[in-house]
Amino acid sequence: MKETYEMILERYENLIKKLIKSYGLSFEFDEMLQVGRIALWEAYEKFNPSKGYFPSYAKKYVAGRILQAAKKHLPHESEVEMSDSILHTTHTYEELYLEEMYIEEYVKNLSRRERLFVDCVILQGETQTELAQREGVSYETVRSWKKAALTKLRIKASKLNHPIGY
Repeated sequence: MKETYEMILERYENLIKKLIKSYGLSFEFDEMLQVGRIALWEAYEKFNPSKGYFPSYAKKYVAGRILQAAKKHLPHESEVEMSDSILHTTHTYEELYLEEMYIEEYVKNLSRRERLFVDCVILQGETQTELAQREGVSYETVRSWKKAALTKLRIKASKLNHPIGY
């Protein structure tokens, strides 16, 4: 079953809010939230599953649109004062991109469901119970995804000399 946009929005609304706050754009929160929602819809419509994993794609797409909108909406008189904020925002976006590349290195050998566990539970903070309910599986099934994912992640981490403490 393909998730509807409403289901996707419910799942990613907190991510959009987190991006707005991390970029220091709370002064235009409602407008940026709307930009983020529209960007999420665009990402949902344009996503090609054969080219990658939706959560990574959506996060990058939404972050890019929010930054574009922020650049357009900055008042001219505060450009000098905001330059440090923009530099921090650009740096934060680059950090997010590098973070995504780093995560992708770890999860590329996981199954679709193991990746789903990593994205929803580890990266987005969803509970295992919530994931099980949304996916229509038992809690024990999600626990099996967790066990398999963590085993593979620990093997990858040991090869890269990075400890995994989850």
